[in-house]
Amino acid sequence: MPVVVKTQSPVDLLALVPALVGFTPQQSVVLLPFRGKRTCGAIRFDLPSAGPPAVNKRFATFVVGTLCKLRGVDSVILVVVTNEAFGCSSAPPSGELAQTMLARLRQSGLRVQDALCQASDGWGSYLDAELPAGGRSLSEIADSDAPESVPPEVRRALAAPPPPSRVPDAVASEKRRVKTEFARYQRLVKQAEDTVDLPPELEPLEDLPELMERALEWDESEISKKCALLLFAWQGPPIRDMTMLQWATEIWVADLILDEAEAAGCKVPSAHPGADKLLGDLMIGVGPRPDLDRIDRGIKLLRAVVARADAAERVAPLCMLTWLSWAIGHGTEAGRYLDEAGSIRPDYGMVEVLNAMLSNGMMPEWAFAES
Repeated sequence: MPVVVKTQSPVDLLALVPALVGFTPQQSVVLLPFRGKRTCGAIRFDLPSAGPPAVNKRFATFVVGTLCKLRGVDSVILVVVTNEAFGCSSAPPSGELAQTMLARLRQSGLRVQDALCQASDGWGSYLDAELPAGGRSLSEIADSDAPESVPPEVRRALAAPPPPSRVPDAVASEKRRVKTEFARYQRLVKQAEDTVDLPPELEPLEDLPELMERALEWDESEISKKCALLLFAWQGPPIRDMTMLQWATEIWVADLILDEAEAAGCKVPSAHPGADKLLGDLMIGVGPRPDLDRIDRGIKLLRAVVARADAAERVAPLCMLTWLSWAIGHGTEAGRYLDEAGSIRPDYGMVEVLNAMLSNGMMPEWAFAES
């Protein structure tokens, strides 16, 4: 159910930006699109480094093009959050970029309600000809009552410390146990290469979609018990991709992926015409909006598994965390997971694919669909 929060001034709006984007932004460009009198969310981009006019134009063109994918948007508020300072000037920092953005927005037929800057020492509007030297006091934002209108659970989430740049390790004894079990699964598979039946320990892998579906319901005890098995299964790209797409949608997607993998291995036509396109589209964010609850449960499970894994085995689940976070619009978190995966295996194929997607500012198409 949508939450309606009324703002009385630009100060209130700046105080609400963290709630709108889901965290306290830094070095950011935030666009607040409106349909009539109501905002329909927020879009955040990293603030680009200072550059020549051509760089600003390319950035503005990309950002406004992204905004224009939202249906029914007729006006917008631009917010720039920067570590730069007003100093003794009455001109807000990042003025050249802001003016380029404003020109692009107006050229696209969008009405600009306001253009605000929150700097390190003050705030102000790029449209305010009477802005005093040094801008207006940041204490006005801190003293705003607007955040009190935000639901308590959202305020608690925003008050939580930002996640660390690396998924924290589990206790050493737990990591040692998972490492030992992971190595045992590797030995069991090697020993079973010449046999028809899987060893009893590997029988859950006979129906991978069912295993991954049940995993979404596991409690901490069950996760700890089955962690090494999941980690082992995810080292293969088909199972890695199957799991994250299954958790974002439904179990039939996993069945389709396995059918495709089997068909490719047997050199026979797929039983599902167009399956390659469907799965490829889902991977790049084209298709129905994902199931947020399933993804949230998948992310929690993946973090628990990554915490227990050695560095080499972390890469696959970190890539899964990256994609699932990206799929629900949590680009900053996705970037953290990808940075960790890249620090371990920069040449890992999925790391390279995800890096290309995120570095180009690619967003899933379902992010622009009306709820």
